[in-house]
Amino acid sequence: MRHVSLLLGLCLLLAVAPASVSAQKLFGDYVIHHGTMLTSNLTPQVAREYGITRSDHRGLVTVAVRKTGNGGEEKPVRAKVWAVAVNLSSQRRDLEMREVDEGEAIYYLSDFRINPPEKVRLEVHVQPEGSDEEHVFEVSRLFAAD
Repeated sequence: MRHVSLLLGLCLLLAVAPASVSAQKLFGDYVIHHGTMLTSNLTPQVAREYGITRSDHRGLVTVAVRKTGNGGEEKPVRAKVWAVAVNLSSQRRDLEMREVDEGEAIYYLSDFRINPPEKVRLEVHVQPEGSDEEHVFEVSRLFAAD
């Protein structure tokens, strides 16, 4: 239960923090929720729990995959998730997405070095477990320290 409350804290930060961006993409029955923020916007407790360094020079990307059932309810789905970060100088960084499974929620996250103000394009690849389809989308974000 403790993990669920920390996850909810992380999700709430992504949803309401002024320096965060949160959205979703629809691919058939799959809803892919994603968000980005500076790790300095995480609470010390959440950062400690997930082993993330709080810094104005580190970005965070989170991805959660859910499948919509016949009744319209969404259930968490495991997936193969990987991402690439590209800055304006075309420098590419492969991001290692860690899976966090808290039973009621499964999500993937990665933090990465940035040099604010830095615009980063994230190319996210998601292949839900049991599916042969790979879903790809891009997110662009200007990371700027407050």
